[in-house]
Amino acid sequence: MTRSRSHAAARHLLLLASLLFPCWRALASPLPPPQSPSAAPAPSAVTRPCASNPVLVLDPKSKSSKKLKHPLPAEPPPVCIEVQGEALELQEFLQNTVRELQWRISDNLASEDSWSFVRYLNAEEVTKYADTKVLLEPVDFTSGKVSITVRTSDAGDGFVRMQIATHFQGEGKSTEKVMGQPGTVWPLNSKGVLERELITAIQTRFKHIS
Repeated sequence: MTRSRSHAAARHLLLLASLLFPCWRALASPLPPPQSPSAAPAPSAVTRPCASNPVLVLDPKSKSSKKLKHPLPAEPPPVCIEVQGEALELQEFLQNTVRELQWRISDNLASEDSWSFVRYLNAEEVTKYADTKVLLEPVDFTSGKVSITVRTSDAGDGFVRMQIATHFQGEGKSTEKVMGQPGTVWPLNSKGVLERELITAIQTRFKHIS
């Protein structure tokens, strides 16, 4: 009798173990790692080099096109990039970028395919953004300004071509004592630094095609 009870108890233990074993395996198995926010898919918008880069024609009525006392240096082509997206979206992004950078601007004019404004510069910013080495005489700059034109056009395949052109003017006086010019306004070439700041902001916001 005792042996029968022992056999019955053993069978019950085996049955209980067979039922609980899958649960123990599930509890012992490691959980999958949680998905981090960085694992989210990247934005679909991308940027690429421009297939063409036509010259931007400056509005003849703009202030920077007036005749100056010093000859204008040869102007480089506009900085160009193509972005997959909407022209209005790109323009609004750049406008927000300028506000966040707290640039001192004026003459702000915007349309569906263009945006132009003037940024005022201090003496340090003039030497940072403009090439003062091309002048025939040394000049002590005290301030300056740059006219910035951003123009968008359809580049096909859902891309928008964005061109950025700059025109610099420095305010200062010649330090040449013998043959120094009396003028105070000096047209300057761009170093490309300001344009690269805007292009980098766009490439940071939108995925870049290498």
